[in-house]
Amino acid sequence: MSQSISLYRKFTGTAGVMIISRGLAMVTGVIFARYLGPEQFGLYSFALAIITMATLPVIAGLPNLLIREVANFQLENKWDFLAGVINWSRVYVLVLSFIIMMCMYFGLYFNLFKASVTNLLWVAVLLIPLRGLLTQQGALLNGFRQPILAQFPVQIFAPTITLIILCFYIFSGVDLTGKKLIYISILASLLAFFVSAILLHKTIKSKAKKFAPQYSIKTWHASLLPFTIMAFIGTLNTELASVLLGWLADNESVAYFKVAMQAVALIALGLTAVNTVIMPNVARLYKKGDLKGTQELLTKSVRLSSFVSLPIIFFLIVFGELTISLLFGKGYLEAYPILVILCFGQLINVLMGSVGVVLNMTGNENSALKSLSMTLIVNLLLLATLVPLYGRIGAAIAVSVSLVCWNVLMARSVYKLTGLKCWIK
Repeated sequence: MSQSISLYRKFTGTAGVMIISRGLAMVTGVIFARYLGPEQFGLYSFALAIITMATLPVIAGLPNLLIREVANFQLENKWDFLAGVINWSRVYVLVLSFIIMMCMYFGLYFNLFKASVTNLLWVAVLLIPLRGLLTQQGALLNGFRQPILAQFPVQIFAPTITLIILCFYIFSGVDLTGKKLIYISILASLLAFFVSAILLHKTIKSKAKKFAPQYSIKTWHASLLPFTIMAFIGTLNTELASVLLGWLADNESVAYFKVAMQAVALIALGLTAVNTVIMPNVARLYKKGDLKGTQELLTKSVRLSSFVSLPIIFFLIVFGELTISLLFGKGYLEAYPILVILCFGQLINVLMGSVGVVLNMTGNENSALKSLSMTLIVNLLLLATLVPLYGRIGAAIAVSVSLVCWNVLMARSVYKLTGLKCWIK
């Protein structure tokens, strides 16, 4: 009973943060789309998709590793290793960020990207270390079982700053461009970094004892590798569609796809909130051998996320066209068929529950890696076949089919390796 109350309270708080976050993201997205138009909004989205993929080597796999290690070190009172993993992860992010930035600038200098997007990328590259440090600090806060504090800087504070600056620009009559939006994103991320650093410092001071840091770098790197590859593949499965549309189709197709993805993000809100809350708890319960408690947690969590997400899916399928027209304008109505196709993929995603979380938090990340690798192959084949033939509709089909494959393969692995059932029942 107490576990249910605790789950509900943390879910409510985390979901509240995410609902506000999605609301802010939707408002800023509407402003971006309306004031930039499909061409410029597509170009801006294309540039950010490239930055997201460039940031992957910096943050890929790190959140899952940090959440699991911090939760376990706290449980076992290994304060020296806890201090060590905090210091190591910060250096890891900074070093890799510098390397990736140099690689990006090298590519930009030799004109490896389209001229239209190169102008944005020269500035946008600065987002790589900021996103890396924000991800690292958020993962540490989540590992300390502070999901709301972990989400606040990136999900609430940064979008609010962005929205305030946007409103100032609009009321001042300043024309919005993709490059100006990049500058706004950098400023908002920088301020969010300082807020996150303050929250983390206070959390560590209250929850961890001071010890001389001890390091297990070889072990952490070995554990990080499958997490990293999984994050690479997972991000590629979602961002690759936008990048390929930008290369093989046109900027308008990227804009329509991004509008549909913004709406779809509302569907995943319940599952994402639940995953954020249960990750350290799954790690702790499984570590103690409490399979019954773990199963109860998973059963309650999938029911809770389904209760939140299923009405949203129904609403978007029935009223999606009207919603897009009202929010983004009639110029974006071509996003509706994409939205419907993505909704069917998300339906399976919600009903199957926290499959990836269970594998990663129970030490079965290698099995998760196999499932993701197979999914990436399916996604690549479908994208390569369908995007040239059907453009954005083909991309939506590829993303949905690969998402279904991912969930089915993961759920099978979870049951086979742990005996746990993640899907709704």
